[in-house]
Amino acid sequence: MTPIRVRRLNSTGMTRMAEFLFACSAAPDRPVDLEAEVWPILTGTDTTSDFPKVVLADRDRRFPRRYDLAAYLYDLIPALGLADPTRDQGLWAWLALLWFDQLAPISGRARKIGERARWLPDTGRKYYRHLVLGPYLIYQTSSDRPERAMALLYNPPHTPGELVGQLAATQDVAQCRAAIGAVTALYYDAQLGKLKRGAGGKGAGSTRRFRTVLDQLDRTFDLHSSSDAGVLSLLPREFDRYRKRA
Repeated sequence: MTPIRVRRLNSTGMTRMAEFLFACSAAPDRPVDLEAEVWPILTGTDTTSDFPKVVLADRDRRFPRRYDLAAYLYDLIPALGLADPTRDQGLWAWLALLWFDQLAPISGRARKIGERARWLPDTGRKYYRHLVLGPYLIYQTSSDRPERAMALLYNPPHTPGELVGQLAATQDVAQCRAAIGAVTALYYDAQLGKLKRGAGGKGAGSTRRFRTVLDQLDRTFDLHSSSDAGVLSLLPREFDRYRKRA
């Protein structure tokens, strides 16, 4: 364990981080010296600012799943005493850089950096793509029973998965406990620890269809006050192939 005080990146730090990510993206197979390139951004007085309260994060912590990352942060973040930590872009950028090595692991001698929104929080509809804030928000929505969100959190932190892109992009799913629970009940196989076969397709009962149908249901029903079972009961027969296995 290597404890480090949680900080936030300031404007200079955000710029330095963006430059670092660009360099990694331009030459994905180049060696990255974390101590020389990342640590100064994370700890520099010119790139960061402290929170009033001292909170320590584990730099060496490993997260097998997005779920594990989100659960760790859900316990950690409240200690900072922020009214709404999800709006602190510097915090989430700092956290993503802190665990850069596992959020962009070497695969085939190269690192996949991806789009900017994966690292620096977007204020628009791409917020869910952030590799740290995204799973935290989903976990937070289902904090009373976080396992209901497993369909969106079972992947490793560096690979959110297609399902997240299809469903978490819309607030009617990402911020609705019942909708998230229905997604997991329909498409997640708890025994295998992955999605059921065919869940990511485009046909009847698929996740793409779920999003479309949910948009239609949301115009008639108050899904936010419903239960997981309530949402499942509203779905048309095309979802029976998954509903009967739920």
